[in-house]
Amino acid sequence: MRVRKRVRGGLGITPISPAVTTQVRSADHRRKLNTVPRLLNDMPLERANQLFLHPIHQDAYRVLVELIVSLRQCRKYEDYYHFQQDLLTKVLAVQEHRAACTRAAKRLRSGKSVSADAPALRAGDTNDAEAWELEADVCERVDRQLRSIADALAWRAFSYDRPVIVALSRNDPPGPMVDKEGLEAEKSFVTQSWKDESCFVLLHDLTSCLRIGDVTRFRPVGQNGYEASLHELKTDPNRKRSAQLRRQKLAEAAIRDGGPLPNNPDTRLVALDTRYKTHFKMLRNAFEMAATRGLQGLKVPGGRALVAANLFKGYELWPEAEFLERTGVAHDRACKRAGILGRGHLVTFYSNDIVARSPTFPPWAIYPLPPVVCAGLIVDIAAYFVTISSEPLLDALRAAGFAAKWVLPRDLPQLQPGQEILRVHNRIHATGLTSAEMSRLTLELVDLPTWVEGIKDMFAREDIEGRPWPYFADEYKVWA
Repeated sequence: MRVRKRVRGGLGITPISPAVTTQVRSADHRRKLNTVPRLLNDMPLERANQLFLHPIHQDAYRVLVELIVSLRQCRKYEDYYHFQQDLLTKVLAVQEHRAACTRAAKRLRSGKSVSADAPALRAGDTNDAEAWELEADVCERVDRQLRSIADALAWRAFSYDRPVIVALSRNDPPGPMVDKEGLEAEKSFVTQSWKDESCFVLLHDLTSCLRIGDVTRFRPVGQNGYEASLHELKTDPNRKRSAQLRRQKLAEAAIRDGGPLPNNPDTRLVALDTRYKTHFKMLRNAFEMAATRGLQGLKVPGGRALVAANLFKGYELWPEAEFLERTGVAHDRACKRAGILGRGHLVTFYSNDIVARSPTFPPWAIYPLPPVVCAGLIVDIAAYFVTISSEPLLDALRAAGFAAKWVLPRDLPQLQPGQEILRVHNRIHATGLTSAEMSRLTLELVDLPTWVEGIKDMFAREDIEGRPWPYFADEYKVWA
């Protein structure tokens, strides 16, 4: 079962809704923004501070910077092999520590003492169940952070080919790898494939994005290509895995032939001729200025306002209440420069606390930003949010000859996954813009004319069946 791909290829748009925080604002109902620079979504500040100040979390930031630097230096499959081995060791150690902390907390909650083989508690009283629970929560968070690096490894190994990630993500998320049945067989397959044939094998359960198949085996083809083989590794020859194999075949056919995506027979990948273009340079500039100023707001072409925050610097400069107040002021100023303050229906997307929550959202580690900024986004000590207005978006679509209607209710405080925001049609074809596609216009800062041209490109196609899942050309040129 093989999928042959070239090293550089067109990549895709993701209609799967990422777990992003969104806020909807009407022009006649302006509110102060108090979500950024909130440390974590839906969590009391005291608890979030405990997580952030925990030594395991502090150590993780430094490790993530080193991992991102190392990953970007990988050039050969040998580099990927050794990088993955090191990352696997780190992930398993965090998962094992989390499991042990959970066991210790349960023993204390049931009136028992901590067992003699319990690990050393990094912070707090060993007789306090809450201290063990906090450490377990920190490990869960760090586990996701490390898995996001594995996601970046997967994107890089697949040459940033988003359709591959989309197709292989259509399944339930994997659980922890530690103590997993079949882990030793997978590790052995990785080692033997490299020793015997110099083939790199990517472990799917190490990632949060690859959820079909156990591993992908990469074999070089020609000078610049590869052959990627999906494998289900059986540890029990009597165990039937017909459902897994069926999903695997569907994923392969979707990538290779444009067949239906697994678990969604009405949806198919559609390659566009439109080349992918973003405003990531503006995001990079915003974070460079935020490193010394704490906050930086910018106008982004296409009726958008961007605010970047460096939490280290912000809390060094101001008390928490003032930081929050200044964030709101920076946002309003950016909206005013963008010409959207008081104009239309405003929707805001936030970067914080989304790491490794959506299998198709590009991992922060591949964003074309310095490693320290990418690591900051992963651990939420760097954050940004983008507000987009309905009016410039509708104007751009109508100028291109489309009929467009904003359908998002104005009294909705927060977007729901898959929520439809606007409808577009040209009397022949019609499509809906969902919250996930809106996240692409905001958090990925896709160029608005490029996005509109992509819709024109898609509507011009005559071979579209069911619900199209379009993806742009040359997206690999954007990512780090």
